[in-house]
Amino acid sequence: MENKLGKLIDLVKKLPEDCLDETLEYVIGQLEEHTEEKPIPSCPHCNTKTATKFGKVAGKQRYRCKDCGKTFGDATNTVMSHSHYGEAAWKQVIRDTVNGLPLDTTADALLISHSTAFNMRHKILLALEAEEIREPTVLDGVCELDDTYVLESYKGSKLPKDFWRKARKHGAVAQKRGISNEYICISTGIQRDGDAYAQSVTRATPGKEDISAVWGGRIGTESLILCDGAKSYNVIGEGCGCPVMTVDENRGFAHVNTSNGFHSFIKDRYNQYRGVATKYLNRYNALFSGAFRNSEIFVDRIYNILCLNDTPRHHSIKDVKNSNLLDI
Repeated sequence: MENKLGKLIDLVKKLPEDCLDETLEYVIGQLEEHTEEKPIPSCPHCNTKTATKFGKVAGKQRYRCKDCGKTFGDATNTVMSHSHYGEAAWKQVIRDTVNGLPLDTTADALLISHSTAFNMRHKILLALEAEEIREPTVLDGVCELDDTYVLESYKGSKLPKDFWRKARKHGAVAQKRGISNEYICISTGIQRDGDAYAQSVTRATPGKEDISAVWGGRIGTESLILCDGAKSYNVIGEGCGCPVMTVDENRGFAHVNTSNGFHSFIKDRYNQYRGVATKYLNRYNALFSGAFRNSEIFVDRIYNILCLNDTPRHHSIKDVKNSNLLDI
């Protein structure tokens, strides 16, 4: 996907000085024209349509609701609330996040700091995770369930002096062989012709309680569950009454190839990000779940979710640092 905003910024930097004023006037005119075209939105606080214009703050239109008396702007309750950047910048951050681009690539293209790019990306991820909590994904039909593993990561944090292991460099391997507590389990499920879901709740091999924590209420009663033979997945069949079929070489139908493709997608994105801090992993799992097989259309879908103001979707920088962290 082309970074049109980055390309525009590069072109503007190459303009001769005597063209800057004319270009600036044109851009300001476009902003004012599109601002005037917008109809007055419904009040995000009481959902009525009685609002009137109520001046501007920092060049952004404000409104006042006649019913509840509260003021609001176009971005109130959305992820873009209190942001200095518009639709093009946010869509580019979404696009780069979906495509697995490093944060510094996004920051350099948009001429923003690394920390700003980080906060914008994680506000998007938090909104996706919150959306999944509000409307949980439920898998129906033929569903493949399996686990994949990534090394624990403390990327961006300084390890204490008495930590049990030394800091790793990118690309390092675990100290122990096999699946150990150094690995974070990502439990994944996918419909062969539909949605996918991934979540981490434990290290190493998950037990029945871990499987129940991830999949409780997320499997339809008319589903057929295919797994690789791990006995812990039988708890799902016991809970929802669905049959559980293990992979059998004599059954061409009973395979987890679709799930393996989802795992490859996760690992590919994980490597492109050059690792993900374990505490943020479930935020990224929410992204992986929605983006798999939908990358081309997912950018607009995410942006539309971020723009909804029916419930508060804005997260502060404090939320980025402290909300819904994975602690295992």
